[in-house]
Amino acid sequence: MKIAYKHLVKNIIGNPSIDEISDRLFQLGHEHEIQNNIFNMEFTPNRGDCLSLNGLLRDLSAFYDVNTDQEIYTEKLKMLDIDFENFSQDICPKISFLKLEIENIPSKYKDYLNDYFVDLNLNKNNFFTDISNYISYENGQPTHCYDADKINGKLVFQELDTDQEFKTLLGKKINLTNKNSVFLLNDKVINLAGIVGGIETSCSIDTKTVLVECAFFKPEAIIGKSVKYDIQSEASHKFERFVDPECQDRTIRRFIKIVDEHTNIKDISAIEYKFEQNKVTKIPIDTDKINKIIGTNISQETYLSNLSKLGFNIYDDHIEVPSYRSDIETQNDLAEEIARVIGYDNISRNEIS
Repeated sequence: MKIAYKHLVKNIIGNPSIDEISDRLFQLGHEHEIQNNIFNMEFTPNRGDCLSLNGLLRDLSAFYDVNTDQEIYTEKLKMLDIDFENFSQDICPKISFLKLEIENIPSKYKDYLNDYFVDLNLNKNNFFTDISNYISYENGQPTHCYDADKINGKLVFQELDTDQEFKTLLGKKINLTNKNSVFLLNDKVINLAGIVGGIETSCSIDTKTVLVECAFFKPEAIIGKSVKYDIQSEASHKFERFVDPECQDRTIRRFIKIVDEHTNIKDISAIEYKFEQNKVTKIPIDTDKINKIIGTNISQETYLSNLSKLGFNIYDDHIEVPSYRSDIETQNDLAEEIARVIGYDNISRNEIS
């Protein structure tokens, strides 16, 4: 994944140099190369939480004061009336929809949105899709934009065993075979879930009313599909590695805020479907065990302070893992977090007697 140094540093107090940030990223275990002030990142498969600007900033917060609180729309949202049914709740346990109508399509973008395309040398598509792509870059949650005027009828999510042709929004024809997670409109596939949408319901440069889908898909339902169908998909890369199941409301409100900064909004409505509760991982506080695992002698205050900087919630007797860190389950995982912050090269070697 490519992240612009310019986008990182403007959210870090102290204005660290690109070389300093690079050293910190290597210390945290994030391999990368730098070209033209762009970090080309390589993350391990278990660190899907880092596949965004905010994700990297969260990790760098172990060393810096950072800002990941972008402005969002804070007004109450009216309920969206949508004919939707989820037949595969085990695959998609949480999904939200936003319907938004604008008065005019903006002729130019605000600097922060335009810089995203210029700095990373990306092509623009259309207003709503451009915002969708920017938000995915910013917070790691992919969204899909349908032209709302083309969504007439019942919308269904389902894992379907099918053999049919599907034309992507890029015009590529693929033949869906065996089981695939899809969205159907009046029994016709319009979206290969988590991978790519279909051309028949896609937004255009003239779209003024959008239906935004913001979903959490179980990674195992997405893994391998982009390879099978030979589709380059930033969304699938993130869904395969786990996205934060608790960020949908903020994502939708961020989407509205960006639209509102560019044009007049005529109508907004949204709805959230939650079919299972997100698992909250709680791990007992045991500083002695952490020190034994990594061979250190840090105090409990330092230990908990470091975890707090990384977004962990600290209580009297336990540590609560944030929803975006699906890779953290045990004391060993917490020990690894502390070792990354200290730096493996800074941990003293002890001779085995």
